[in-house]
Amino acid sequence: MKFRLDERQRGYTRIAIWTFTMCLVIGIAVWRLDSLLGFLRDVLRVMAPVLIGLIAAYLLSPLQNWAEQKIGLLTDRKTPHPRLKRGLSVAAAVLVLIIAIVGLVASIVPELISSIKNLLVNLPEYLTSMSDWINAHIASLKGDQPQLYSVLVSVWDSAQNALNNFADQFEPKLDSIASGGADLISIVTSGAVSIFKWFTNILLGLIITIYLLYNKERYLAQARKVLYATLPEEKVHGFLRIGSHVSYTFMHFFSGKTLDSFLIALLCFIGMTILKMPYVTLISILVGVTNIIPFFGPIIGAVPSALLILLSEPRKVIPFVIFILVLQQFDGNFLGPKILGDSLGLPMFWILFAITIGGGMFGFIGMVAFVPLFAAVYALFSDFLSERLHKKGLPPETECYMTNEIHYSAAKKPAEEDIKPAETAESAETEASAEAGTETAGAEPAAPAEEGDDDEDDPDEGR
Repeated sequence: MKFRLDERQRGYTRIAIWTFTMCLVIGIAVWRLDSLLGFLRDVLRVMAPVLIGLIAAYLLSPLQNWAEQKIGLLTDRKTPHPRLKRGLSVAAAVLVLIIAIVGLVASIVPELISSIKNLLVNLPEYLTSMSDWINAHIASLKGDQPQLYSVLVSVWDSAQNALNNFADQFEPKLDSIASGGADLISIVTSGAVSIFKWFTNILLGLIITIYLLYNKERYLAQARKVLYATLPEEKVHGFLRIGSHVSYTFMHFFSGKTLDSFLIALLCFIGMTILKMPYVTLISILVGVTNIIPFFGPIIGAVPSALLILLSEPRKVIPFVIFILVLQQFDGNFLGPKILGDSLGLPMFWILFAITIGGGMFGFIGMVAFVPLFAAVYALFSDFLSERLHKKGLPPETECYMTNEIHYSAAKKPAEEDIKPAETAESAETEASAEAGTETAGAEPAAPAEEGDDDEDDPDEGR
């Protein structure tokens, strides 16, 4: 006896098989989590050049398009030269990237090393003044709460000893790096393998970037070809639409936020120089880099900067805090909206959620990248919900679902409006047919034509 399933039972069977498979995969992944993470780290290490090339090509693509458009005005005056135009634009984009990295490192790293060295040299003095300040403020606890006083003193002594040991160990290495002495050679020699791998990954990444930028239309066409060959056509359309939306949101946010953070770092450097603050370069870089993180970046950068100034020159902490508050208000209310606009469109809770998840999984890069990615997913999911609610005749506004009464009334209203016109049409047709029947019943029936009348009109009758 053969057992056959109808279409509905087959659908339930497929759902059950997929659910069981996913649960099995998740269970195995949790059970062998350490091995899985180690495997992923090995894959990322091997694929590092490809990932560097993909990311660099993606970020340089808008610059390459702009350069190709400008170069085309010179090369395509008489006849088009697509290969020459593409080659020059790719070379210009890669050259801009190399110059930017080299110039940034050459201009910032020496000043940054000098600031850190100055901090480490003066750290014992800073810690002594801070210890005196702490002892003066907790002296009242010595008689009232001796146990709490001893705990606080022991914690501060441990932190002070740890910082002093770190300064003693790190300062000689920093001096050798800054001076380029023999210690630098030993450091480079000891880490030669790591430096060689790093340099190889960067070089291969640049080569892959050049190939991807030069033939990007062909590689995109191949990716679409694979999608159309392996997925249904409507799924491919949806996938491409989602990818385009995510790419636009991420690129718009990343480019705008990078420009905004660079201007904020420059303004911070100018303002701190005018106010004669310590560690101008170090704090300006810290404020600019953390400003890339939406909403919470200024706080993340301002707190350690204020503590650093508190250690060096406590009387300048309040002016620095006021300056940072004014700078961030200027960025949040004027500069940021002018550059970015409303590129995210995320509520504060979801921004915090994206930063927490991204930072927990991938650190600083995750905190920066997860916000625009989550914003794109949030917008697509909102469109999906609006479309589903529209098909059901429900309003898409969230305010309509604050209470159950509004929800139900909103749900019934479109249905009643759809039924009412139909009922009205049916009643009108019924009334019209009734009136027609009444008129027919009240009128006298027409007399049938007699044969004689027809004969009188017959033209053959006279024959």
